[in-house]
Amino acid sequence: MYTYTKQQLFFTAEMCLGMGSLMSGLNILFQLGFTAAALTTFLSGWAPTILVAFAWNLAVAAPVTNLLISVFATTQQQSLDPDWAQQIHQWATILIMCLSMSTWGLVTAGVLPGLPVSALLFTWVRSFALAYIIRGLVVRPVATALLHRVFPG
Repeated sequence: MYTYTKQQLFFTAEMCLGMGSLMSGLNILFQLGFTAAALTTFLSGWAPTILVAFAWNLAVAAPVTNLLISVFATTQQQSLDPDWAQQIHQWATILIMCLSMSTWGLVTAGVLPGLPVSALLFTWVRSFALAYIIRGLVVRPVATALLHRVFPG
């Protein structure tokens, strides 16, 4: 079984906190606008969303990503191609987490059973585009800077 260093767990927690908070908040704002109901909805679901994201990342996304890396980033000589492994890690993690957490949001909102497939696909595409931008511009740089501040070197 894969074991995590303190730094990896800290970084994972930071990413889940940042992405879960921002993505959840934006999706609620898209649905309800900037209202008291939106704030109440966000605050009531914030902690469970972050906890589910963190647990899901550790239990599902990371093992699947590691499996993909071992299958697709290992050469015939059984050595790891670090550049390819990093690309697989970044894309697999964001795809798994984005699709599963946006689906989680639909389930907790109670709208998934009656949602047309086209609306589900639109939600996934919109969520992925937002997640990619937010991760790249805000969450990852902040999480990396904080990681280096807490764990120098």
